Amino acid sequence: MYIFMIICYFLMVINYINLLLCGAMGYLQFNISSATHAQFALFTILIFLMTETLIMYFFIATGKSIKLLLKDHEHGNILWEKIKLIKKDVFPHIMITIFLIGGLFIHGGAVDNKLPIAWLHGPLFILAIFHHSWSLRVKNRSFRRQIEIVIQFTEQNI
Repeated sequence: MYIFMIICYFLMVINYINLLLCGAMGYLQFNISSATHAQFALFTILIFLMTETLIMYFFIATGKSIKLLLKDHEHGNILWEKIKLIKKDVFPHIMITIFLIGGLFIHGGAVDNKLPIAWLHGPLFILAIFHHSWSLRVKNRSFRRQIEIVIQFTEQNI
């Protein structure tokens, strides 16, 4: 579980760097390793979606494992309610972030085709990056709370 979480953190850092680079490429018009803004955006969205899916899988898989362990535990219901609260906190933020960043990527096609709504791309990027930054805080807090529950469970079983 800890290695899985470390991989998630590593990918979240890579994601954030990619998003900032992609935004800078759009605003400042430069290439990275001869990749245009559109090509780098495609790479970024693929890594982004993989990472967000992996993070959701982390909370689903560890939650399911913890639920099985808590089934016979005397404080199992209390700890399980805490796990459910973590999921209720983190999943909406992940889904909104996927929606905003995915919408930003799709809207990039409107920008490339010089459609009248192309002006919306800059403000949408700022909104998406701010929400993604906030969701990183929510994910970090959720990871910590999940680990605290695991530690609490193991201490009560010793």
